[in-house]
Amino acid sequence: MLNDEIKGHDFQKEILKRAVSENLISHSYLFSGPDGIGKKLVANEFAKLINCQTGGSLESDGCDCSSCSKIDKGIHPDVIYVQFEGVKNIKVEQIREGVEDRLFLKSFEGKYKVVIVDEAERMSNGAQNAFLKTLEEPPPNSVIILITSNPDSLLPTIRSRCQLIRFNALPEELIFDELKKRDALSLEEAHICSKLSNGSLGRAFMMDSDLIEWRKELIQFLMHLKPHSAMRVIGLAEYMPLTSTPEDMERMTLAFEFISLWLRDLMLIKTDSDKKGITNIDLIESSNQIAEKWDLDNILDKMGALEKTRNDIYHLNANKQLSFENLFIRIAS
Repeated sequence: MLNDEIKGHDFQKEILKRAVSENLISHSYLFSGPDGIGKKLVANEFAKLINCQTGGSLESDGCDCSSCSKIDKGIHPDVIYVQFEGVKNIKVEQIREGVEDRLFLKSFEGKYKVVIVDEAERMSNGAQNAFLKTLEEPPPNSVIILITSNPDSLLPTIRSRCQLIRFNALPEELIFDELKKRDALSLEEAHICSKLSNGSLGRAFMMDSDLIEWRKELIQFLMHLKPHSAMRVIGLAEYMPLTSTPEDMERMTLAFEFISLWLRDLMLIKTDSDKKGITNIDLIESSNQIAEKWDLDNILDKMGALEKTRNDIYHLNANKQLSFENLFIRIAS
């Protein structure tokens, strides 16, 4: 529990272990940091530690007591996971039913009743205000853990009532070592994935050879776009994920990240920065050729167009194909 099986986050794990050993467990925590780096896993292991029937050894690699086993399976009656997949804004009623109505029930068997709220930033302002009373007057022997990648979206009054634990992106070397253990990728692919992951082990594990090749094809398409090649621009826009299915939305998010990282590579090349920071290591030669043709202002303009397109699609519900066509025209110019 809170051991080396959880990769990285040694400082954060030590804070939580010390809270248990010194009997200073807070009523509420805010775990903040990038997606996919292990915040939820740490929250789960913390719930196991404070409810362990064998006393919760701080150095143990695991425990097979009934409580820990149930938490691992997600069936412990006193450890409540609040997740609203596919819901943009978590409403007041959902918080009351999912958290408050269950949190104030008497514990069935655990020492602590634990509520883990994933993606807490999706709570509406109304839901957050309704949640404040619970944070101000939590029931005895209860622990609330809010998990977020965007703490600034939470009300200051919410943040002030939680003990903040910041989680950082994982080192590229650690992610590379973990990918090598899986033998699902070549060493070059594992190296590329570790750079594309942006410090997220979860993101790295999601990538496969097909996705790496799709990224390469996308960037090569962009490299060969010409200012007046209308058919090529339209064809590339049609090649993009254009529906609103979860799969296409995830692929579109990756497309924006891949293009952004490639433009960043060009910036690093232009400014003679440390080449270790280059992400698309399999495209260095062709990226060098592109960087010779574009000046810094031109690259910055393309990055601005990329961010505008991302905002138009995600927040203004703009037509995806037309938005991508306009973006690719800007990149080709």
